[in-house]
Amino acid sequence: MAETVTPQKTQIAVKRGLERLARYRRARAMFIKEFVGQYYEQTVGLSGDEPINLIFHTIRTMVPNLVMKTGTNLVTTRYTPQRDYGELLGLALDSLDEQIGLKATLRGWIVAAIFGLGVIKTGLAASGEMLQFGDNTIDPGQVYAKLVSLDDFVIDPTCTSLNESTFIGDRVRVPRQILLDTDGYDHDLVVKLPLAKINRKNKVEDISKRDTAVMEMYTLQDYVDVIELWVPEADAVVTIPDPNQIIFEKYIGLRDYYGPKEGPYTFLSFTPPVPDNPLPVSSVSLWYDIHRMANRIFKKIMDQSDRQKDILIYPPSEADAAQDVVDSKDGDTVMSSNPKEINVVSFGGQNRNNEVMLQEAQMWYNYVSGNPDQMAGNMTKGTGAPKESATRSQIIQSNSQVGLEDARDILYDSTAEVNRKMAWYLHTDPLIKIPLTKRATGGKQIQLFLTPEQRQGDFFRFTFKIKARSMSRLDPAIRSKRMVEFAVNILPGLINAAMIAMQMGQRFNIQRAVTDLAEELGILDDVM
Repeated sequence: MAETVTPQKTQIAVKRGLERLARYRRARAMFIKEFVGQYYEQTVGLSGDEPINLIFHTIRTMVPNLVMKTGTNLVTTRYTPQRDYGELLGLALDSLDEQIGLKATLRGWIVAAIFGLGVIKTGLAASGEMLQFGDNTIDPGQVYAKLVSLDDFVIDPTCTSLNESTFIGDRVRVPRQILLDTDGYDHDLVVKLPLAKINRKNKVEDISKRDTAVMEMYTLQDYVDVIELWVPEADAVVTIPDPNQIIFEKYIGLRDYYGPKEGPYTFLSFTPPVPDNPLPVSSVSLWYDIHRMANRIFKKIMDQSDRQKDILIYPPSEADAAQDVVDSKDGDTVMSSNPKEINVVSFGGQNRNNEVMLQEAQMWYNYVSGNPDQMAGNMTKGTGAPKESATRSQIIQSNSQVGLEDARDILYDSTAEVNRKMAWYLHTDPLIKIPLTKRATGGKQIQLFLTPEQRQGDFFRFTFKIKARSMSRLDPAIRSKRMVEFAVNILPGLINAAMIAMQMGQRFNIQRAVTDLAEELGILDDVM
């Protein structure tokens, strides 16, 4: 017989869930410290400890290749009467994405996913009032999508999949007064909450913090830590204290969950799933060792170069002549009875084999990390190999394209899921009125509005996608070249094809063909 679920048991389970992620978080913190470098958290350091930050270079290259601008939402359905409303919903999502700065959130999401697991939480920001519409209580706040730090994330301690977790939640740091001013919380328990922890061991946010400043800020605002849990089976949101600080006999807050059935959390990972485990393999964990090895080799080369010296060796009988050589300037003459006995000898210096080893380390790093040098346009010996290693270079380049396209597909699908959850709030908002514009043929802008009266059909009949490569920015030179090619070659070819089809009695929609080809070339907005 199953035991009764009590607030104390729930809080203990959450504590075990936090402990389950402890080692994963420590490894993540170690990777991030390597990513930011020694000068991020220290005022002084040993010069040359990390001369080539390969991890930073890789992430700096991947992020703009995946997201450079806000994407375009495509909302489609198989039900013809609902297509116009789907188009309006897509335009509303485009406007919302720009309004909340989703591009910056997605770029941070990518970085979080590279270091382990990226988590975005979608919901409604509290507005301070609740409105009653029929049987539903609606919060007319702003729709948001925010990053959740893995240091604050918690899951079921026994789950084997994130989708099957009994509960999912995150730690929230909030001024105590906000909880006291908000209805729905047990204010007596809020008063008993201890002050938020100032320094959590191995927490990433503490890399750039100083304990004294944090203490002053926490004292000023009276911050407390609470954990907000989404419980799918109960369709509820539970608020509890941080169980690492205190455990109460009751919940601080308990309310019905208002949101899409998939829940408020969306996850992102660029590595294959681990069987029977909810956490993915961190991409950086595959690069970390080679990154460290390359820096050790580079530092060794630098140290050997520093030890290199040229000295003058001479017999005692030629001491005066040797001193004259030291004091002489370019073009001077020095008298010596036996100049062959005065020699310059070099000691130390770098071993050329170390340079070869460094190049091999760079090549293997590019191979393991998906060839960021190729993505960044840097033709090094690790990416632009000579003729004798052309096959190896081709393999690395192919690996780069496959890995990048796979990461792009994963990101676009996950972003579409985030937008789908935000669209749910737009679809169910009884007060919605969003002004929109639609670009028509010839560049003319049409004024539209999304209102409750235009809502049609079941929300679950809509399919949400991000337009292919709509988050990438085309190079201006490439765009100009494609536009010229479109005008000189493609457009005349389409006109000839239309004329031939007309002579054969076949229907040919030239407007649709022009639109499709321009869209494939990424210049639709420029030519239509």
